[in-house]
Amino acid sequence: MARKTNKTTMAVKMQAQSGVFEAPSPVTDIYPISNLQFSIQGVTVANPEYTGSVHKNGPDLAGKTISGSFNINMRPPGGADVPLADAYIPGRILKAAKFTESRVSAAIPAAPEAVGAATTTTVTLGAGAVGAASLYKGMALLLPSIAAQPYDQITAIRYYTAAKSAGLMELLAAPPVGNYQIPKQLSYQRSISESDAPFLSVKLWLDGLRYDLVDFRISGFRWVMPVSTRDGATTPTFEVSYTATIDDYDDEATPSVPALGATPLFKDGKLFVANKAVGGSNLSIDFGLRTAYPPDPNYADGSAGGELVETTTTVSMDRQAYLKAQFDTLAMAEGQAQYAAYAQWGYQSGKLVQVVVPDFRFGYQSPSLGQDYITETGDMYVDVFDRNVCVNFPYWG
Repeated sequence: MARKTNKTTMAVKMQAQSGVFEAPSPVTDIYPISNLQFSIQGVTVANPEYTGSVHKNGPDLAGKTISGSFNINMRPPGGADVPLADAYIPGRILKAAKFTESRVSAAIPAAPEAVGAATTTTVTLGAGAVGAASLYKGMALLLPSIAAQPYDQITAIRYYTAAKSAGLMELLAAPPVGNYQIPKQLSYQRSISESDAPFLSVKLWLDGLRYDLVDFRISGFRWVMPVSTRDGATTPTFEVSYTATIDDYDDEATPSVPALGATPLFKDGKLFVANKAVGGSNLSIDFGLRTAYPPDPNYADGSAGGELVETTTTVSMDRQAYLKAQFDTLAMAEGQAQYAAYAQWGYQSGKLVQVVVPDFRFGYQSPSLGQDYITETGDMYVDVFDRNVCVNFPYWG
């Protein structure tokens, strides 16, 4: 009987030591994926020996490389409360791509507190907040006065000073009044520390055949966030490329994959660029990961596990084109100042997504014609700031 593509799944576990496989559970460490590519490529060495004829012997087989890609829906963790450390399985992928997991397990402060001085782009937090520069940078912030619906009352912090002044990722219609809280949240914040990104151990089932993959390294990472419209909808995804080493393989039935419910679509939310609410059809972030393999004869294939050696982050958009007086991207590119990009969607506590890019520089943006509307595309460049990209899953109520 032919093997079925849909009988495919993956289980993921953090790996403490290079070269040592740590078996993920087929029950608690499993997560649905899509668009899997799994490639086993031979490494060959040409045989230079003369054969006494015009014919050459085939190459010697020196080893193999394992690589591929897959997608994970940008599905928030859900539930009534912030998950325990490392419990959110897509978060393990994020950590392996050099993100730091941050859990705010209790709102700050515990009870809502009055805001201090405020403008349409800043708010001063009260006594219950800690006055440490950048402490809350990139995190979600609850301001009940800015909207009627709870999910619209959530915004995010672009910067935070020791004087407790929080810059906002969006331009508000009026300065906030009343109370504020930093809500409970699970956040993943881009780390620029010198520590190496961790390895993963992965079990991969392809309809009855299981591969145990050790030193599973994220070699490419993109967040793709298409806008869902009345004419069509597409799910926001994490696009992951990887390399790994086969530790073992065997025949084993594919375990059942949990049904985790619908993934929120990017609509009825917020998309702010440089303090302007903009229209568009797509937002993507490419983290530009590059991995390399140190030569090491102590390993079967002559190389140690892959190491992350370089990243360059680029934000891209397919955005509606505006008049110069409305949104002058040419001037912003010429000036090379830092601006913020912010996306948010979802309706429920634990099921809302925030994507926060506190600072980027515009590249030149090019108008595109041929469809019903004039659009504008181009790259935005993200420099090496800590927490230069964050994804948050807030909890409130």
